[in-house]
Amino acid sequence: MIAYRIRSTMEQGFALAAVLWLLAGFTILAAMISQSNQILAERQAKLKQRADAEQAFLSSRSEALFWISTSRATKDGFGWPGTYLQVDGRGYAGAEKSTIQLQDIKGLLSFNRPDRVKLARLLVACGAAEADTDALIDALEDYQEPGKLKRVNGAKDFEYAAAGMPPPRGAPLLAEPEIWRVFGWAALEKSWTERGCFEDVTVFGDKSFNPTTASPRALAAYGLTAEQVSEVEQERVKNESTLINRIQQANDAGGFMGFATSRAPSRTLRITHTAPDMPWALRYELKIATNAEGVPWYIFSPRRLPLASVMIPAGRAEWPRIDQISETDKNAITQPILPF
Repeated sequence: MIAYRIRSTMEQGFALAAVLWLLAGFTILAAMISQSNQILAERQAKLKQRADAEQAFLSSRSEALFWISTSRATKDGFGWPGTYLQVDGRGYAGAEKSTIQLQDIKGLLSFNRPDRVKLARLLVACGAAEADTDALIDALEDYQEPGKLKRVNGAKDFEYAAAGMPPPRGAPLLAEPEIWRVFGWAALEKSWTERGCFEDVTVFGDKSFNPTTASPRALAAYGLTAEQVSEVEQERVKNESTLINRIQQANDAGGFMGFATSRAPSRTLRITHTAPDMPWALRYELKIATNAEGVPWYIFSPRRLPLASVMIPAGRAEWPRIDQISETDKNAITQPILPF
């Protein structure tokens, strides 16, 4: 009788342990399902956020395309007196709280047709030693030219092979990050990236410079002092260009700083879209076609960039409104208006 009770008690203990283990298993399973559902919900929320942002970007792009394609391109921007869309990189209020920036590529420095003096100044501002700038620019120009001849401080197949690098392509850069394939430039990557210097360069365009739309660091690279750059930025907030006009007049008179005579924006713009809570920005180049090309525009190199690598404007300007234009100018919208 005593043995039976002991055995019964042991069986009940085993049964209790089994139930507890089973409950623990169910608890773990429930926690895993709950965690899985939470992860799924977070992914769905992020997917919706991304879809909403991309929809807002498309709406903002449509607004920009309409305005740029149907308004005059002048030294003051795209539009009419008092109603200009500026293409100096400032932020405009896009759809659904997004921000769109339009940057004239003539306000940036071109990698593919570099102006040596200006690019050298930018290199120093981005961390290069002044003594190294000639070699870096020689290597950049050698990288883009076919053949085996090289500049005094440049590099061709032999130097690339000795450094364990792929040979130069012998063609213009396809995108800004290709610069790290150029001999000697990789040593600059850390400081260049930390200072956001890709914001001031492009692989489009040529040596033409538009001071009205230039980025602050590009203005400094073209010879303006820090005080002058600050003054230009303050004038832009008020849609003024007194200092730039004065510099342009000096340039026309004596070739001061090498500013190009034309200040009309380029047909190619760098467009950047950002949205609240999005960890990346959408960027691409937009080229407005001429009347003879048969298409209204082209879009090149769409890419997503980490938000930390993009220069975000402090505020958002309101988009120009068509009802702010005079009746005379409204009638001109349907006419060919691009000055090229």
